[in-house]
Amino acid sequence: MDDKQPINIVQDIYDRLMAVYPPKENPFSCEAPQPYIHFEHLFHVLEMLDSYHWVWRGNCKNEAIFPVFAPFTKSDFDFDGSVLHSVLDDFVLRIMDIITQYNDYYNQRHSEHDWYRNFYQRFKAASDYFILNYDTTIEQTIGEYEDGYEPDDIQDKFLQFNPHRLLNNPNGLSTINHLHGCINYYFSTYKDSNQDVYTFQSRDLYKYPNYATVRKLMLGRGQSSPANQSGETYKAAPIITGLRKLDKLNCIPFDFYHTNMANCLTRNHKLIICGYSFGDSYCNQLIERMAYMHGNKTRIVLIDKWDIPHGDRWHAGHWLNRGIGTFLCKIAMCKTFDGVIQELYNNEDKSSGALISNNRNLMVFPNGFKCAAEHVSEMDSFLNS
Repeated sequence: MDDKQPINIVQDIYDRLMAVYPPKENPFSCEAPQPYIHFEHLFHVLEMLDSYHWVWRGNCKNEAIFPVFAPFTKSDFDFDGSVLHSVLDDFVLRIMDIITQYNDYYNQRHSEHDWYRNFYQRFKAASDYFILNYDTTIEQTIGEYEDGYEPDDIQDKFLQFNPHRLLNNPNGLSTINHLHGCINYYFSTYKDSNQDVYTFQSRDLYKYPNYATVRKLMLGRGQSSPANQSGETYKAAPIITGLRKLDKLNCIPFDFYHTNMANCLTRNHKLIICGYSFGDSYCNQLIERMAYMHGNKTRIVLIDKWDIPHGDRWHAGHWLNRGIGTFLCKIAMCKTFDGVIQELYNNEDKSSGALISNNRNLMVFPNGFKCAAEHVSEMDSFLNS
């Protein structure tokens, strides 16, 4: 292959999806409906093509990575399978490069982000943070925390994960749980590759001091692709992206972070959700059960940015996604999406912009994080009511 030949597979995937993917119809919008295709869609297609193309070309002889459904499919999408691994590697690297830019910006220019810092400082005592982003801004803000990582008494280049340290939390610190990975995570780099062979798996992640170290390790190093139970391979990486997150939770530290999330939501009736799209089913099914587990004691604060035109508030189902609609209905115990939006706006606090459900299980700040951060006292009062 000519190294100077441009690789257009990501653009080709995007163009194909834009041509056939169903758009969300909204009769109350003046704009023509367009498919919503984002980077996780593109990454998922790349992974699936990488998994299936070996079978389509008759080159897969390993039953462990032979997708059982592959013989019942065929592709009319013309692509070069030899470039898929490098494209997936570059995809992950570019995402992490982008994340580290704002991560470093936050670290270097503290005074410009006092509102963000003050918010997390307010709630840092004995809180459990479940983070779906890949940055370290919350750790930088709260200072002392427990994330389960500790020295191994063998080397000082990285830390290894100890489940007991996280789940038992002997020092009673706030916990940090990167459910979708972090820019400071990477695989083992012991000089002796068999050092942890009996305790850890090849796709388990260790914690490095900074992203610069991780990036150097990522360049030029390959990592074999694990497969799920149906034989479909996926990209093992320091961050979880794409549409097959459940498959990728099956390694350290993600499996124990998910366990900790279930434990914390079961024993604690208070929750703040900030900037979550409700696109991850495994998170949704835990959060949606809060009212079932805690009844009238449930107190959830949702911080989001709702772009609902003022005159269309009673048709929220066309402006907000199904995931958030299900959550609102479950927690507010209201039968319809439009009905719960009406209920929330009927109980609007004009001074703070907060919306409160009739059963007082839910408080919503729909005008963005920075606006909500000005009203932490109201949040605190609600959570403790």
